[in-house]
Amino acid sequence: MTLYQHRFTGSLAAGDQFNYSWWANSTRSLASAQAAAVTWNALLWNGVSVGQGLKDHVNNGVFMQTVTTVTVDQLTGKSLARVDTGQIIIGTAAFTAMPADVALVVSLRTDLPQRSGRGRFYLPQPSTAESTAAGRVQTSFIGDLMAALTAAWAGYNTAVDRPVIYGRTSRGIRNIVSFNIGDLFDTQRRRENKVTETRSVATMP
Repeated sequence: MTLYQHRFTGSLAAGDQFNYSWWANSTRSLASAQAAAVTWNALLWNGVSVGQGLKDHVNNGVFMQTVTTVTVDQLTGKSLARVDTGQIIIGTAAFTAMPADVALVVSLRTDLPQRSGRGRFYLPQPSTAESTAAGRVQTSFIGDLMAALTAAWAGYNTAVDRPVIYGRTSRGIRNIVSFNIGDLFDTQRRRENKVTETRSVATMP
């Protein structure tokens, strides 16, 4: 079995980058694991049906660029090999983007009921249409992503190719047994690192 990290990188509306990633323990070759990751991400962005993918919930300033798979030595955590594939998928939502640091989190769970048995990754900024009047995530958005992720992992997973949580301290691996998405937005402050802020100044009267 080989430990892989799949990384997905793209551009946010103001020009900064987003990335999200997850781990897999697999018998696939590096090339096959990369192909499976590209397919997984395409299904997430395009959705199970037309109009139900991640791209339908982000505006056209937000888009995918690259899928990367890295072979990792489980005992040391060091990268051993890497392959990159361009994957351009552009958002189609006809609404403005939320701030770059706003993100929807996909939480990952193993059968270990401790912090080390959990993981997560942050999807890029959604459009303003995905917020309810009370500031929560629209249920239709969550439903589309849950369906897309379920289908994407159903296509990726086999008896010997499984998404996992990898402990960088313990170096242990545990299979992911469930995932969930909450109806509150989260933040990723580093996604505004390259965004220049313009300040309005007034003299005190």
